[in-house]
Amino acid sequence: MKQIPTTIKNKDLVEKRRGQIVLAAIKLFSQKGFHKTTLRELAEETGLSYGNIYDYVGSKEDIFSLIHDYAANLTMQALRDSITNVTDPIEKLRRIVRAEFKLMDQLADAILLIYQESHILSKPFLSKLLQKERQHVQLIEQAIEESINTEQLRNCNTRLVANLIKSMIDTWVIKRWDLRGHVNRLEAERFILELVLNGLLSERRTKKSSEDGLQQRPYEVPVSLRGQTALIANSGTPIGTALCNSLLSNGVKLSLHSGPLSPSRENPIACDYNSENVRFYSSAEHGPLNAALFNKIEKNLGQIDIYIHELGIGTLDIVSSNNPDTGCHLDTNLRAAEDIASQFQSDPKRKSPHRLLFIAPWSWDRYVDSIRFEIVKAGIIALTKTLANQVAARGINVNCIVPGFIKTTRPSSLEKQVGDEVQGQIPIGAMGEIGDLVEAMLFLSGDNAKYITGQILNVSGGIN
Repeated sequence: MKQIPTTIKNKDLVEKRRGQIVLAAIKLFSQKGFHKTTLRELAEETGLSYGNIYDYVGSKEDIFSLIHDYAANLTMQALRDSITNVTDPIEKLRRIVRAEFKLMDQLADAILLIYQESHILSKPFLSKLLQKERQHVQLIEQAIEESINTEQLRNCNTRLVANLIKSMIDTWVIKRWDLRGHVNRLEAERFILELVLNGLLSERRTKKSSEDGLQQRPYEVPVSLRGQTALIANSGTPIGTALCNSLLSNGVKLSLHSGPLSPSRENPIACDYNSENVRFYSSAEHGPLNAALFNKIEKNLGQIDIYIHELGIGTLDIVSSNNPDTGCHLDTNLRAAEDIASQFQSDPKRKSPHRLLFIAPWSWDRYVDSIRFEIVKAGIIALTKTLANQVAARGINVNCIVPGFIKTTRPSSLEKQVGDEVQGQIPIGAMGEIGDLVEAMLFLSGDNAKYITGQILNVSGGIN
């Protein structure tokens, strides 16, 4: 920043105005492209006059350099904060990867700009950019070197491995067009560490290595879901499709019930419906999910281990309240859940599924019909507590997740319209991610939650 000339002597004012210019530039460059955006348009977006913007920058190249400084400084501070007082080098590496991924979501547009347009920088600016990138990668190198020194990792070219890790993380932004909807951020974080620390050896090969006296995979995350079967009702919502993909990747066989599936920019359909591990029951062909259809699906599967019922409608747009059908799907979903619940109440010998998980409508659904939203939300909470108490002695766990305002793969029309207003209502100060819900659902579906039942888990950033 010191290399960019300014006519303003007040350093705090310069920093403030340049911060405004950077945020405006990231927005406009992403929408219109670097070359098509004019300084006049930047001035208007920033709230400065066309002449006044030259008090803080001299050219668009200056602004591009500021964007890099902004991203680089935020990143370095976040990475250093993430490993403060952490002594275990593997844990340092894990935290660095996690912090990087979190920043990738926050700074996605800025990072993509830097990759796409860095060729426009003059040699001095480009040299400065590369020096900061080198400092960034060195943090990863240091964690790897410490792991080698403590004999947790074998000797390797630390510079190469650090750059490979950084490149894999950057893929989350650079290849987001191909990845979003097919993997969530937490899955990507875990797999990069799994890949780096354990490679891609199959479980069979790992078992053989153990029998031969070789070292087992020490950092593998235990999975208690593999080989189980799950039925997901109303699986076509953004939450439902994300959960389908995660369960499949954890080795779960799926049966899905949903209405017509229509992929969208905000909710790409991620699940592989042609997989031999997936059976799909369309409501158009089989009708609404009720007790009779549940029994039919269960007969086809042999046994259902996990039953997940998503009661939301996955609202992505503000719907006119003048529509007489507004919110009727919320009522339908609640009635279906009640009908299925009656199956477990009326049969005292039933001991499966051993995990029942209800997902209340997410907070965006209130924009369809706020009254019905509250009724369905309260109804499924009451049903969860009542049913859990009735079936607990049979070893059946019943829990409910209440999602807050969750971001979609790309910002939905609804998020664009009311996102700023909504964010101010969230105690944690940010909207959630689909991965936050998925992790909670995987936990409550697995063996680690065997002593948890009748609980209402708010995944909402503090909103009750």
